[in-house]
Amino acid sequence: MDTFKTIFDKNQSKSTAPLVKICGTTSSRDAILAADAGADYLGIIVEHPPSPRSVSLEKAVEIAASVSIPVVAVVVNLPLSRLLKIAGVLLPVALQLHGDEDADMVSALCAQKIAVWGVAAGVGEAVSQRAGVLLRAGSEAIVVDARTADSQKIIYGGTGHISDWNVARKLAQDGNRVVLAGGLAPENVARAIEEVRPWMVDVVSGVESEKGRKDEREVRAFVAAVRNNNN
Repeated sequence: MDTFKTIFDKNQSKSTAPLVKICGTTSSRDAILAADAGADYLGIIVEHPPSPRSVSLEKAVEIAASVSIPVVAVVVNLPLSRLLKIAGVLLPVALQLHGDEDADMVSALCAQKIAVWGVAAGVGEAVSQRAGVLLRAGSEAIVVDARTADSQKIIYGGTGHISDWNVARKLAQDGNRVVLAGGLAPENVARAIEEVRPWMVDVVSGVESEKGRKDEREVRAFVAAVRNNNN
């Protein structure tokens, strides 16, 4: 199996446009659609029941087996033992720690030779600070996303809200692999690329017909908008 770095090097050489990750994939049908549309990575949310896009580990393995593009396992606040199980069974190219995981968790996974993408969500200096902590602990990429909360729960992603592009741009300018997420859609991804210059763009709700089901026309339009932004 290719390592994260090998896949990164291969995909980076395709174009100067950012890579594309279609995330929140819940079925083989949607995985095949993403791959056929030209996505570079597939994101599968594993074992996070609060999300309507979450699937079991067994279902994630089935989805991953339906395509040849690399899979990123998106996880939220799971214990280390379960993360090691997911990594060992699913064999993702990276674990995307999308909750409140700390630097110790990143370091523990890196010690097991598991690639980690850390998530910095919110706005302003807090995003920059968290990104710095995760990068120093060994994260190979930083996902800049939006997050919402009310008195009852935190919604960790897939909110449709725009993330902090200013912070994302600064992180990218500093030479970090930035995965720009949060509120992206075919209509705004070109502007996001122009303003942030991320390594990758990540979309969930912006290409759905309903929560957990991808819209073929929107997926293809999103990938095309990114591919046409190659300057």
